[in-house]
Amino acid sequence: MPRRFVLAGLLAVGVTAMLIVWLASNIEQVPVQRHEPPRTEARRNPYLALERFVIRMGGTVTRHADTRVLDRLPEGGIVFLDRRRLDHLQEERLQRLLGWVEGGGYLIVVAEETGIADPLLDSMGVSRVEPASTEHGSGDPSISLSLPGAERALRVDVARQVLTVGERQPDWLAGEDRRGAQVVNFRLGRGNLTVACELDQQLSNRRIGRHDHAEMFWTLLRFHGHSSPPQVLLLSGFEMPTLAGWLIDQAWAACFATLVLIALWLWRIVPRFGPLRSDPPPVRRELREHLAAVGHYLWRCRAPSALLEPAREHFRHCLAQRRPEVAACSVRAQVSALAALSRLSPAWIALALAGEADDRQAFVEVLRTLQVLERHLRDDHDESRRRCPD
Repeated sequence: MPRRFVLAGLLAVGVTAMLIVWLASNIEQVPVQRHEPPRTEARRNPYLALERFVIRMGGTVTRHADTRVLDRLPEGGIVFLDRRRLDHLQEERLQRLLGWVEGGGYLIVVAEETGIADPLLDSMGVSRVEPASTEHGSGDPSISLSLPGAERALRVDVARQVLTVGERQPDWLAGEDRRGAQVVNFRLGRGNLTVACELDQQLSNRRIGRHDHAEMFWTLLRFHGHSSPPQVLLLSGFEMPTLAGWLIDQAWAACFATLVLIALWLWRIVPRFGPLRSDPPPVRRELREHLAAVGHYLWRCRAPSALLEPAREHFRHCLAQRRPEVAACSVRAQVSALAALSRLSPAWIALALAGEADDRQAFVEVLRTLQVLERHLRDDHDESRRRCPD
């Protein structure tokens, strides 16, 4: 190999080594912040950074999406209640929640947006209005809040709404005089209730690191919370209850009654299993049963004359056969002759022959009288035949 190629290679290696040494001694490594898109856990939980912040500060955070946990809150705990709670905070549950605060609990509430009903704030006499002044210059708008327990004024993002109080006076409030209060705190019994505008956005994953948002939240916990270390129950992302869950929770008695009725209805219509039973033979009724049924029908229709007339016609026919001379007489003469024959009362005989039987007793007496008269006629006729045989 020629000598000049060896020298050229050594010279190139030396220059390269000198360049590396110079770069290593003159280039400084500095950290660079780069925003990356949120990962799956951060997208699913907008308060992931808040939870990790509280845990790093020595507290604990338990997150729930079911407001039924409000029915069994621990005494002296801390509850962070997010927005969109109207359909989950019924009057009875609201009163239990306020009673829990009076017993020593600490409740932090995010005010609903203007135009959305908020029974919790209404019960405290707090209203949400547009701020009187919206001028904050250019750049990122923020305001200073002086909170009890804070060593300095805290810088937070400005909210698009402010809070006004009614007759109930708060324990303290924080905000700018020209705009209005952004945070209001009430003393209820042994506990506290803090209402803040847009606190959910200030404590979200994207904005908790801006200004003094995290320090403001920790100041509230440290100053008003009774648990040490702070134990926070975070209620956010409320789930709409399923139809079955709502029915069991709100109308279990009606559901139970409905299920019982459905079971009885199914027991009634479902065919029975087993051998088929033959139909019973048709009942063959006697003639007297039909006649009795007709009689009962006519009596219910208040038509006793239709029943008496056949009996009287039968008696007149019997009288014409056995005493034709009496049958040819008038009714008055017939009454006298029959009274002499049977020794019955002429009044009853007259009623039986041509009277009106309007009630049950009279109807029965008329039929009984006709039967007695017929028996006397038959006995008299038989006796006459024995005295004068053919």
